[in-house]
Amino acid sequence: MTSAAQADSDAEVGDVEGAESPVRATRLELALDWAAGLAPSPLVFATSCCGMALAQGGDAFEALGGGPPAVSARAADLLLVAGSLTERQAPLLQSLYERMLAPRWVVAWGGCAISGGPYAGYAAVSGLSRILPVDVEVPGCPPPPEAFREVLGLLRAGSVRDDASRQAREWPTKRPGETT
Repeated sequence: MTSAAQADSDAEVGDVEGAESPVRATRLELALDWAAGLAPSPLVFATSCCGMALAQGGDAFEALGGGPPAVSARAADLLLVAGSLTERQAPLLQSLYERMLAPRWVVAWGGCAISGGPYAGYAAVSGLSRILPVDVEVPGCPPPPEAFREVLGLLRAGSVRDDASRQAREWPTKRPGETT
């Protein structure tokens, strides 16, 4: 391998020599990471009224800029939890989260997912952040479907927590419309 070819293989992104148009070359994994960031595949864990409101929206995720809903946790990079959670559901939700692709994000959708809402009690988890690291909280009962577009904007802009804060269990959360 020549030194020029070695330099090209080490480069992240480079110009294609001899091309008349503005063509850029990159590694396949970088292109796939970029594409995944544009349209995350949500895994929806929906219960109670917020979950029903999401189900009523049909293909709202794709219309609002998200990717198609994931059919498996191994194909998802965004966990959208809508509605109240029971103590018996918590281990299942943690298991789903652990099987998701990295990087992965968690959205607490609605008052019940954020704090337990009116269902808070001995059998309900009083807030998703007690069992999983939450990236974005969307308040409302139920939140408007358009808030999903703002959630995607926060994720794409990278204004949610990073991997270092995940490991330190420092989980600052953002709400749509909040400034830093």
